[in-house]
Amino acid sequence: MSTNRSRSLLTRLHSQQGMSLVEIMVGVVIAMIGVVIIFQMLATSEARKRSASSGSDIQVSGILGMTTLERDIREAGYGYSSAAYDNAATPVMGCTVNAYDTARPTNAYTFRLTPVQIIQGASGAPDTIVVLRGNGSTFPAAHVFTASTDTTKKTRGRAGLSPRDYVLIARTSPSLNCQLAEITEVDDAYGTCSTCVDALTIQHKQGSYSYITYLPNGATQIDSRTARYNNPTPPTSFTSGFIFNLGNGARRNIWTVTANNNLQVSNDLLYLDVSPADGANDAVAVTEGVVNMQAEYGIDANNNGQIEAGEWTTTDPASAAQWANLLAVRVALLMRSGQWERTTVTTVTPSWTGGAFTITNLDGTAGATTPTDPTRNWRNYRYRVYESVIPLRNILWGSNIQP
Repeated sequence: MSTNRSRSLLTRLHSQQGMSLVEIMVGVVIAMIGVVIIFQMLATSEARKRSASSGSDIQVSGILGMTTLERDIREAGYGYSSAAYDNAATPVMGCTVNAYDTARPTNAYTFRLTPVQIIQGASGAPDTIVVLRGNGSTFPAAHVFTASTDTTKKTRGRAGLSPRDYVLIARTSPSLNCQLAEITEVDDAYGTCSTCVDALTIQHKQGSYSYITYLPNGATQIDSRTARYNNPTPPTSFTSGFIFNLGNGARRNIWTVTANNNLQVSNDLLYLDVSPADGANDAVAVTEGVVNMQAEYGIDANNNGQIEAGEWTTTDPASAAQWANLLAVRVALLMRSGQWERTTVTTVTPSWTGGAFTITNLDGTAGATTPTDPTRNWRNYRYRVYESVIPLRNILWGSNIQP
């Protein structure tokens, strides 16, 4: 009896001992393996999510940058497209424009009369693209003036010219010369009094002047401002020539890529230095993630109405005739993802129709033309190229407009 009771008690004690140490260790190992697998899956998923998100970001940035740049270039040449006319009428495209701005640190400056100017970056660095366009509301044909002083021009007809308008004053003889001015008055009237003039003369004087502002409700009001763009001592005296109306909101947009990979633009005709005051014209950031920008001219050298393979060039047109044959520009933006990848994800140097891009590392040091050096960290980022051929429609439409 006691033996059976002892055996029963011993059996119950054995059944209550639980898991052994070996069993516990095996369970812990299995659990750790499961945790490692879960964390690896999470890390892989997070890395892929970051790559996808970063790729989406540069896609949006690239589309935004190219769309904005393309829209600006399509407007190039508006207001003075007939300056390229090559039949001894107004062949002044490409001339040096003498300009003046009271807001600039150095008031007098110059620029070229070109719809688009491509300034090549040194050794494959990003190019600079300059776009000059007007915004006048009238047909962009040249006005002819037949008499001139340093502050007035007598035209054959001044329709469409208004106070506050930017105008380009140009001549071809005795030498090619151009000047930027601001119209201050066009209200001369017919009459016989000694102070009345001819209803054809415009003025571009210094000092304050008044002009009419048309309000949305149809009413008008008289406003005043001080002339900003008229040089008190013009470098050129004109006797006759042409006037091109750029409207009151002309822009000379300068597109650049900054060292921190931003595509930015500044208006060279509206100098503004406020934030911060650093002695340079303020620029507006358009998009980020741009590491290079390259561009080429498309010049129809043989006048067959199209740009052939050998007619794309980085060389500026040399004459008004060549500017008249500038039909398009080709632009490419190289975008870089902000996500660093553990492995080399870019094995081929990014390129565009004009050739391979020059790649730099994130610290600005030169990258290899072929990805063989393991220290070249640019290979650990993903890239995307946005490229477009942009027709210069104002040059196409306006190159045969005679004054």
